Amino acid sequence: MNLIDLFFPPHVIWPWWMAVLTLAVLLWYRRGVQCLGFHVNPVPRVRRVWTYAGILIGFLAVIPPIDSVADALYVVHMLQHFLLEMITPFCLAVGVPLAPLVAGMPDRIRHQVFVPMIRNRKVQGLYRFLIHPVTAALLFAGVCGFWLLPRPFDATVRSGAIDDLCHLTLLIVGLFFWWMVLDPRNRRTKDYLLHFLILMILMNFFIVVAAYITLTGQDLYSVYNLTSPAWGLPEAVDQQLGGLLLWIPGSLIHVL
Repeated sequence: MNLIDLFFPPHVIWPWWMAVLTLAVLLWYRRGVQCLGFHVNPVPRVRRVWTYAGILIGFLAVIPPIDSVADALYVVHMLQHFLLEMITPFCLAVGVPLAPLVAGMPDRIRHQVFVPMIRNRKVQGLYRFLIHPVTAALLFAGVCGFWLLPRPFDATVRSGAIDDLCHLTLLIVGLFFWWMVLDPRNRRTKDYLLHFLILMILMNFFIVVAAYITLTGQDLYSVYNLTSPAWGLPEAVDQQLGGLLLWIPGSLIHVL
């Protein structure tokens, strides 16, 4: 396979809409950064770098070659999930892009839609519920664990709609979880201790799941029985590599 076919597979409709959406978000964020720089305080460069990195990593995760090869290799599919549930939300949480995104909204939308929405008590209550450490951790572990089950995982390969739903839910729960962990307003000692405890529990949860995937000796994901060998990788080895990806980098990011 040549480089052009890798990035533009002939059997895949390239997601141009995703490129347009990503560009729109980048321009929206840049407009907000400029507005804050003129009227309030400039957004620190390090935060801008983290935010741009998060947006671009998320974009790269859902386009070829990662997205197309993920249908053929389990380890690449696990890499895709790792980028969407761990790396992208982590970068965005460190970048704290909410203020620039709000500032970058058209005035009418900001004043007539966004401000009334965030002042709504039900919306505030829902946000507090979702950002609560226990809720955010349970949702994160539950959604990530669900998509690792063989049947749902195989379904994401067979159905583009289910695959998109998987990507969206992983990104959403990842954003809530990492924002809960990295929210700069949580500076109290008890918050640090609770977050540390949650991170350790989740790290061990993912270690157990990854160890089972790696060491079980069973072909858990039948959808790769033919495609993995076609890429020169035995299905068992492909599954082990995917499990190791969840095991080692997936554990290290919780320690960081």
